[in-house]
Amino acid sequence: MTLLMRDQENIEKGKIYGMISAYRDLEVPEDEILKKVQEKFQLSLEEAREYL
Repeated sequence: MTLLMRDQENIEKGKIYGMISAYRDLEVPEDEILKKVQEKFQLSLEEAREYL
């Protein structure tokens, strides 16, 4: 993995965690957050769950 690829991956993870944090602050239910993360970042259910 190149440094650029790792940086892009870290940026993507940061976006996902930021999105989750914002939805939690708004008291959005976890199952709804999970669906939104899956849709926004094209993740499988298992991949999205790893971020929660």
